[in-house]
Amino acid sequence: MLVKIVVDSALNIPEALLHELGITVIPVCVAIDNRTYREGMDVSRSELVQLIASAKKTSTSQPAPGEFLAVYDQLQGDIISIHVTAKASGTCQTAQIAADMSKLATVRVLDSASASFGGGWLAIAAALASKRGLSLGEIEALVEEAKGESAMFLSVPTLKYLEKSGRVNFAKAVIASLLSVKPVMHFNEGIVEVISRARSMQGAVKEMVNLLVERYGHEPLAVAVMHAEDVELGLQLQEALRQTLNVGYEVLTDLAASLVVHGGPGSIAVAVLPLRFLKGLA
Repeated sequence: MLVKIVVDSALNIPEALLHELGITVIPVCVAIDNRTYREGMDVSRSELVQLIASAKKTSTSQPAPGEFLAVYDQLQGDIISIHVTAKASGTCQTAQIAADMSKLATVRVLDSASASFGGGWLAIAAALASKRGLSLGEIEALVEEAKGESAMFLSVPTLKYLEKSGRVNFAKAVIASLLSVKPVMHFNEGIVEVISRARSMQGAVKEMVNLLVERYGHEPLAVAVMHAEDVELGLQLQEALRQTLNVGYEVLTDLAASLVVHGGPGSIAVAVLPLRFLKGLA
């Protein structure tokens, strides 16, 4: 019996890939002005983003242990459960509680140490490995190795959404706004850190491309570009990556609403994994 793969919606995997690879997704909860929505279930993504843009206060929360347990017990057997960074979310902890409770499944909960497609690529690598017949332990080892070879960069046009969601303090948000700074951020062992700065979102795009070229050179890569209501900027980044990297597989998609909560409309992100971890990806 094949190992099943479970993720949360913050890993940003498009519906078509979820279906093709048989990955089960559990929705993250998005709280907007004291009302909670399950991502991908209660309202459409576009409606959720509109609500986020006009909200006074936003936040996200992990699914309840009972939601994970219901999924694990329904799937049964061996399961790899991969989730958004444990340094910024309680999702991994909640999943582990459910894994320990399950009597019908053997579950390995893995911290992606990332978000969006930074973790999404790891789940896709796990699903492909399962289709090749790898065991639970072998897939876990593959994911841990791939984690160290993956990269994700992101930038936001304003810090006001990070301030509203509690990710930066008000003083920093005001200073950055006055200086028109566009931070270029990455995940360092699960923690979001500013690695560079730009004066415009186009400048942030160029900086992300340069950082990826510096790290990967001509290695064959799978590349995902995620944008928040700015298709043109997403296409610019995608084209720049095509011209400078050895892109063997690419995805252009909307940024998950549970991440737009923190970055706001206009955010841009790119996640990369060497193709050698994605055997069978067509």
